[in-house]
Amino acid sequence: MVPTTLMAIYALLAAFGLVVTDTYVNADTMYLDTTVATAVAEESYEASVVNDIFISEVKKITKTPSLIAAPLIQSSKTKPISTAFAQFANMEPALEAIQSLLGVIPPKMTTSLIIEDEKQRVQIVENAPDGRVAEYVIGDEMTLKLVLTGYDPNSGYFDIQIKAHSADDDFDHLIRDAAFRAVLQLDPYLALLYDLNKHAASGEDLAPTSALLEKEIAIQPETLVHASRALLENMRGILALLANNTAVARADFEAAIGSNPKQPVGYLNLAFLEVHEDRYQKAIETVEKVIYPSYWPMTSDPILLATGYIIKGVAETEMEQYQTAETSFQKAATLHPQSSEVFVYWARMLRRAGRPAEAEQRLRQARENTAFFENFPEMALMYIWLTEEGEKPMVRRTSIAETL
Repeated sequence: MVPTTLMAIYALLAAFGLVVTDTYVNADTMYLDTTVATAVAEESYEASVVNDIFISEVKKITKTPSLIAAPLIQSSKTKPISTAFAQFANMEPALEAIQSLLGVIPPKMTTSLIIEDEKQRVQIVENAPDGRVAEYVIGDEMTLKLVLTGYDPNSGYFDIQIKAHSADDDFDHLIRDAAFRAVLQLDPYLALLYDLNKHAASGEDLAPTSALLEKEIAIQPETLVHASRALLENMRGILALLANNTAVARADFEAAIGSNPKQPVGYLNLAFLEVHEDRYQKAIETVEKVIYPSYWPMTSDPILLATGYIIKGVAETEMEQYQTAETSFQKAATLHPQSSEVFVYWARMLRRAGRPAEAEQRLRQARENTAFFENFPEMALMYIWLTEEGEKPMVRRTSIAETL
């Protein structure tokens, strides 16, 4: 079958609307082709098994909760119509040429699980009385390496090599490590957000995440305004908060605002820090840049707007402006009725105002909303509890119970 024939069939598929659908799905979907060494397959890690583990891990990483970034890629082991047809006809290069002419070159990745070095471990036994020796193989040693090659429309062609962490490293670990590296290549923000949350939730050292983040920030364009850099700078600020380094956190949130003045998360996190450091009026002024004017706020996301009103309400509580604070909490609850946070901070205000019965009602609502409780690593208020005592160290929140 010649390329012109494939073009004709491609055109026929287009006439039925199939190529349009195929192209739409294909444009941001990563499909994985896998090959494995024979010795690896003999360990029950055939290509289909590697595929399933890899794709499953990619999906887990890209489903990291985020209020400000949607996944740039999807993952699937089911290839689109055009790719499946081209493979059947052994015409994949022709298909890629046609897709290039149409301006669509989808993400593509091939993973090869290979044996870099294979050794046999032996035991030497003296066979008396004639003094002869015999060698008995008691096990095999395989040093594995996984090679990822592929293409991404944003970063071009790439080649990543992942080696086993140790001689005893299992296949699963190697494959999942490769999946993370793949997402880091194709969607660095979500990969780093996942890595931050994973290590923070486990109480592990965040230095490796910080190192990866610094590398990613270093390769960002040095233009005055850059949306991707702003998100990464904001994430670096969250890491600084978790390390209780408020000076660095402030610099990062301010840098994020400078890199993208239209991104609300930098303002909200800076306002969070202002409250923590008892600069309440400054916190309110910073928040108002996001939530005002009410008829045309910076964002339409109700959770982000609710976060702004909660921070404003906490600042007003600390200034003993209880009536104004109640109005702020009411607006937050209207915007995000499933929130636990708003009712926790509202209850704190009511206690301060000498209204304990009403405070208990708000705490009851907070408990009812526990089913919707979720951490968002990029948002300080939705990752760390604000305390009335600013000198208390900031730690990742785990539930509303720690505030009740």
